[in-house]
Amino acid sequence: MRLGAAIMMTIWLALAGGAVADTYPARTVRVLTGYPPGGAADVIGRVLVDALTASLGQPFYLEGKPGAAGNLAGDILANAPPDGYTLYLAGFGVVTINHALYGNMSYDPATAFAPITLLARLPLVLEVSAKLPVTSYQDFVAYVAKHPRLNYGSPGIGTPAHLTATRLAAKLGIQGAHVPYRGSGFLTPAMMKGEVDWGFDVPNAALTLLSANAIKALAVTSRTRSPIFPDVPSIAELGQADLVVEPWFALVAPARTPRAIVERIAGAVGEAFGAPEAAARLRPLGYEPSPTSPDETAAIFAADRARWSAVVVEHHIKAE
Repeated sequence: MRLGAAIMMTIWLALAGGAVADTYPARTVRVLTGYPPGGAADVIGRVLVDALTASLGQPFYLEGKPGAAGNLAGDILANAPPDGYTLYLAGFGVVTINHALYGNMSYDPATAFAPITLLARLPLVLEVSAKLPVTSYQDFVAYVAKHPRLNYGSPGIGTPAHLTATRLAAKLGIQGAHVPYRGSGFLTPAMMKGEVDWGFDVPNAALTLLSANAIKALAVTSRTRSPIFPDVPSIAELGQADLVVEPWFALVAPARTPRAIVERIAGAVGEAFGAPEAAARLRPLGYEPSPTSPDETAAIFAADRARWSAVVVEHHIKAE
């Protein structure tokens, strides 16, 4: 009898979820971001809300809740009703890194979020100060062998740029200090002033530095070259496949959000981000539209969480 009741309950929930999805959304939907305006999340988020508003017929809007490396917005989402009316445009670090980095988080991203879809991927750019006498990755490797005490900057402790630089520093024997900044907006002027010698950063920040002749771009961390850096080799073609890193932004809902709603949103995003209009807005900034199904998204989350949590533990990295 218990088995029969459980089966009936499963069927009822599936039918109820489908009925809810047929009328979703019936009102305005907020999409949280955990970062200040003007960054990658803001750019991708505006493409997202425009597309979902047009596709699903109700207003979607961005609501910035910056703080604690995205954890503040994540906490809001984790405690939101699982009804599809509060979503989170989550950065790579929130889902894959922060739980290992912070010891006192109020929620676990592995269980608090329902994965919906990836939105876009972007490579990091290995950049060195224009003051360094190197013009290629090979030059850089040779130079640091003789001058290992080179300081490197990042957009913050525990960011993909920081962890990737930590791995490269360990690989090449670089002994300089890590200088964390409060985002690319602060790292960019520091690199321009020569406060740090090298580091990784997002493509649009690197474009600013390149146009000002403040840096030299030595590699991108993707498997293939970036369309906006066609003369810069990929880290894979340089023989460093273990340093391939393509951070992403994703859309998540609170855990227990009805599957039918999750799939409805994922389908709308997949259609919008697969269209030429989204590519035209994102690719010039180095962001590659990369929509995925909910199941594919969950698998990507799990694999990247395992990979980067191990890096945090191996290098004893903690949030300060």
